[in-house]
Formats: sequence, structure tokens, C-alpha cells
Amino acid sequence: MKKRVVLLPLAFLLCSVLLCALSVGAFLLAGGSCIPLPQPPVEQDTQPEQPKVPPRVVIIDAGHGGEDGGAVGVTGLVEKDLNLDLAKRLCALLEAEGVRVIMTRTEDVLLYDRGADYQGRKKVLDLAARQAIGDANPGAIFVSLHANTFPEEIYHGLQVWYSPNSEKSAALAESVRAKVVGTLQPDNHRQSKPGGSNIFLLHKLQIPAVLIECGFLSNPAECRDLADPAYRDRLAHALCKGICAYYENDAQ
Repeated sequence: MKKRVVLLPLAFLLCSVLLCALSVGAFLLAGGSCIPLPQPPVEQDTQPEQPKVPPRVVIIDAGHGGEDGGAVGVTGLVEKDLNLDLAKRLCALLEAEGVRVIMTRTEDVLLYDRGADYQGRKKVLDLAARQAIGDANPGAIFVSLHANTFPEEIYHGLQVWYSPNSEKSAALAESVRAKVVGTLQPDNHRQSKPGGSNIFLLHKLQIPAVLIECGFLSNPAECRDLADPAYRDRLAHALCKGICAYYENDAQ
């Protein structure tokens, strides 16, 4: 009787050991492992961090507007209308290139505050409002569109003036001038020039800024060109290419 009592626990222990051995064997045959395998080293990214490219922001300023029509061409073309139409065409082209565009005006208005005492001060308040848009966007460039006139009809061709307050203004002006000459006005020999205190916005703005006289409304042939939507498209494309080329050169 005592032998049976001793043998039963011993048999139970042997069965437990055997079952454990069988379980471990099955686990190993199935591909398991009780020993953690060494992991391959994590590859470190050795690529140098690319510098962040600042966003491209262009303020397009359609000169004049509202009560201030600007120059009137020999064909009756009014400068304020030409400026706004060109501004909208240029805006669409730049936005298609991924450029953020801010328009100083999108309608036939001057930008003076109607709630202020504006009598006799409309133009001054208008220019101050345009300057404020430039001052509020220190990372932008400022492109003001105008048209020229002169008592003698012989003068023609686009002219670019630039602000002396930013060293990048001259490069922007030259880039625009070169594209217009290269694609649209090969006989235009006018050089870019710094604007003086008589050009308010170029005198005041601290960001890269240019004022583009897009042609002479006093020249009959050029006035007819500027009145032609197809010519305006070509001019807007040339201006867009000049602005984009400026950004490309500035990034190098």
C-alpha cells in the first residue's frame, strides 16, 4: 500500500516533465525560439536636411482706379482699366505657377478710407493704403502696373523702375525687363532705373518693389497693342516669366 502511494506522485511528475518536453519540441519545430534574436541595426538617415524655401508671395498693384483714371491713350484707352486687366491676367498666371498673389485692388476703386476725412486727400490716402499692404507682407515682392504717356508720340516701350530701399529690387526689375525684351519687345533698349522720391511707393516700401510702365498710351501703335487682349496676354506671360526667373535666381 505504501509503495503505491509513493509511486503515484513519481509517475505524475514524470508525465509532467514529458509533456513539457513535448510542448517545447513542438514549439521549436514550428519555428519558435525562446532566445531573442539580435535585431539588425537601425540605419541612420545621413541625408543633409534641405533648407526650407520661403514661400513666393507677389503683391500686384493695379495703379490708379476709381476717381483717378490715370493717363488716357490716343485711342481712348484709360490707364486704370488697362492696369486692372493686366493685373488680373498676371495674377492668374502666377497662381498657376504656385505663387501666392495679393491684389491691392480687384475693382475700379481708389483705396482711401471712406470713413475718414478724405476731401482733398484721396490720392494720398490711396497710396498710403497700398504701402500698408506692402508693409504688412515683409516676405513679398511688390509689382505696381502702370502705363506711360508723353507729349511726343514717337516714344514707346516698357520701362521698369525699382525701389532703392531693397538691394533685390534691381534684380527683380532687370529680370522682368529682360524677359519682356527677349520675348515681346526686342527693339526696346530702355534700361531699368532706380525710382526717386517722386515715385511714392518705391520711395517708401522696404521690400523688393518695382513699378512697371507697360508702354506709352501716347504712341498710337503701342496704344492699339495695349488695347488688344491677345497682346495683353503675351505681356502678362512675359511679366510672369520675369518674376518667376527672379525667384529662381534668388534661390541659387
